[in-house]
Amino acid sequence: MKHAFLTLPLFAPLLIAAASSPTPTGNPGDWVTSEDYPATALREGQEGVTAFLLDIDKNGVPVKCTISSSSGAATLDQATCDLLIARARFTPARDTNGKPLVGSYSNKINWRIPESDGSFRLPPLPFRQVTTFTINTDGSASDCVATINDKPMPEQHCATQILSRRYPIQRDSAGNPVRKKMRMAMTFETIEEGK
Repeated sequence: MKHAFLTLPLFAPLLIAAASSPTPTGNPGDWVTSEDYPATALREGQEGVTAFLLDIDKNGVPVKCTISSSSGAATLDQATCDLLIARARFTPARDTNGKPLVGSYSNKINWRIPESDGSFRLPPLPFRQVTTFTINTDGSASDCVATINDKPMPEQHCATQILSRRYPIQRDSAGNPVRKKMRMAMTFETIEEGK
């Protein structure tokens, strides 16, 4: 008895015609905002354009992010992929019969440090402010990073509130001046009258 074998060319999956490509749900401009600017990149003045390619599954969820053109700053490129994987959602690609397909989507993020006009607005209560900095051996401060609800604060906060001051010199057990990293955390919340 002879058996018949059906063989398909190796490229058969590529022959499926896509009637549509993945399309963003909502506004892609909301996926990455100025509040998402990485604190390290802000402090170091890093800017640039990150081009990316997302692989989108049949449910419209990105499963892989590839940087197709770097901004020149690894921090910005990594933030691009992290934020897009977490936030970007799509109506999936479909074949000519309406069946969902995997697909891809490409675009660019233009990382530009927001203009600072001194009008930084605090978020609604409650919020948590965390400032991390180093006290140097002479009592000066450096390496300041400040956040509100894990979002970077304007650099002016560090310049006026932390870096412009002198601090008590920190010492080791032998009395020698040492550098110490400090963290200051404050929670702002409303309380009921009389408490």
